[in-house]
Amino acid sequence: METGDSAVKSSQDVHYYGKSTAQKHRRSNGIILIFRALTFSFSLTSVIVMGTNRHRIDAQSRVAWYDFDPFRYVLAVNAIICIYSFVEIWLAVYTYLKDTLFLPETFQVWFDYGHDQGFAYLLFSANSAGIAMAQLLQSGNSLIHGAYRCSDAGVFCTQARASIGLGFGAFLFLALSSLLTGLRVARWYFS
Repeated sequence: METGDSAVKSSQDVHYYGKSTAQKHRRSNGIILIFRALTFSFSLTSVIVMGTNRHRIDAQSRVAWYDFDPFRYVLAVNAIICIYSFVEIWLAVYTYLKDTLFLPETFQVWFDYGHDQGFAYLLFSANSAGIAMAQLLQSGNSLIHGAYRCSDAGVFCTQARASIGLGFGAFLFLALSSLLTGLRVARWYFS
């Protein structure tokens, strides 16, 4: 009788595409883990690139990322995203290996989704402010220390733009994580 019960259970557990619910959850958890790792990598690289962005203009003048508020914002938000992604990687690894959530399900699905959404908006805001400043500097509409163009500052503007581009990459993977955690919320809510 046990073999009949397990056959019924396994046939009910297999869906249209031939994968069980457990296999789909494991695959989804693996994809979320990959997106979390990519978000962490891009945001960490963005922090490193922006944090090392200091160049000498001439004998008396130096320009650095902290001379511009939008670049400070970019660095701070990417650092926050880096820390958040590190914590979420740990939670995703735990979920992937143990096949269960670390926190109570109701709390974790909403925690992940809410924070992914909020931090994605914050990251997009920071990168948008940073790219606007970089564009003003590049076009010459705003000068470095009121006197110097980007061409006078070596690769300062290029390095700032590279950092912001990496931040947009982190945003992309955070948005994809948010999409998957949103699906997890919907699955939890409607099941």
